[in-house]
Amino acid sequence: MNFQFSIPSLPETPQCSPNQLIQLASNLPDATISIPSVDKVLEALEEGKANGVSKLNWIYCIHAKAQWDQQNIDRSRKTSAAIWKVAISNSWLQHQLLWRLALYYGDRQEQVLAQSLTESFDVFTNSDLVSNLLPVRIIQALRSTQAGRELAKIACEKRVNRTGLLNNIRGILPAYIPLFSHFIEDITPYFITITSPNHQQVQWLLICLDEMSDSQQIKAINHLLSNVSNNIATNHFLLVDWLRKNYRNGENWYKLSDPARQRLREWIGGINYTDFQKLVNLILNKLDLQDFESNRLCRRRDFWADYSNRFEKLRILLPKTSQIAIGYQIQGDVDLLEDDGSDLTEVCIFDFGEWFVVEFFRGRGSETRLFPKNSRNEQILFSESTLSVKRIRCLGGDRHDHVFLWQEFSPTWLKNHGILANPNTQPSRNPTADQLRRRENRLESWQREIERLEREAKAYCNKICFLID
Repeated sequence: MNFQFSIPSLPETPQCSPNQLIQLASNLPDATISIPSVDKVLEALEEGKANGVSKLNWIYCIHAKAQWDQQNIDRSRKTSAAIWKVAISNSWLQHQLLWRLALYYGDRQEQVLAQSLTESFDVFTNSDLVSNLLPVRIIQALRSTQAGRELAKIACEKRVNRTGLLNNIRGILPAYIPLFSHFIEDITPYFITITSPNHQQVQWLLICLDEMSDSQQIKAINHLLSNVSNNIATNHFLLVDWLRKNYRNGENWYKLSDPARQRLREWIGGINYTDFQKLVNLILNKLDLQDFESNRLCRRRDFWADYSNRFEKLRILLPKTSQIAIGYQIQGDVDLLEDDGSDLTEVCIFDFGEWFVVEFFRGRGSETRLFPKNSRNEQILFSESTLSVKRIRCLGGDRHDHVFLWQEFSPTWLKNHGILANPNTQPSRNPTADQLRRRENRLESWQREIERLEREAKAYCNKICFLID
């Protein structure tokens, strides 16, 4: 089937004369169009009329300055310095220049600003009116050889993480500069340069760590633990506690390097041993003890110093009289020891990784007990709110005395259970035959006493269970 289309007819084009338009144009007043030029802007600056330069002319001047410099090499630096001087008191011009300068240094977009303007930036920064402004400090960081570390320093001073820093410059500087994303890797390298970090600086480190991706955080923690001084652990429990919660257990522990894991053990142990040491010192100062009791406590404190790296966790139990005397002068996991008629004593429970160690400070028996680390023992020893001396003794466990020469024999006992002293600890001395005989005599007496105390404990626990049933 064939279709045929007809071409529509169009109206004729009217014959119009431009005479009226020509006549209208002839009656208009003379007008000149102002074309922006760098010379006009610079002329206004020289005449002290910078306030009369329009924003359009400034934009053109900034854009064309590089080309203008090629034709006016001898005037390029001087004129750029004049532009920066105007920017000190002209916030709009200041913003235009700083934005482009940030791109120049932070994103290596060299075409965004004339080199003469970048080289004369110091004319601007030398003014006290602007030198401490955050955008100025950030650009100075961007153009340094250690830009990431300088940005980290600024963030630390402002107590903000990367997100907080970007929020502070939103709309002022371009936030998409690559260095703003990468400087997070310089957080811990900068932190370890702080000789004695204060509490606020440690808090800043933690908010930065919390913001990092998993891989960034692992890298940061490895660097931190491998390079920072042990003194920080003594002074900043907050940091050590954060590391313990996030890295001591679970898969993150195995992502740390061997040196980092060792350092974290030392940090956690150091904090817990310090609590133990402080407790002993408070008891010695606050309680009216007999000399033999004071000497016994001092020996306990000094002995466990050799195992400070192993203290994973610590719980302190105090009888009512000790709690009243000591008050709240010790931090950490401190609870009241229930009175079950036993001799007055303070009790410390140490988590040594594979084992729980229970140390009785005073009273008859005054032993050390060792319990395997399992969920049942952990629940009882670290979560039970009604622990007493007899209830702990009812749990059994392996026990060691504190009679004559106990310091020489306890290390071997602990070592046989896989509990090793800190590196470089001095070995135990070899007792004489006479000393061994004296120890043996006292050990027999202690053995009879501890068996009697354990029978009392079992009877007490059976009675409690009977009453509950």
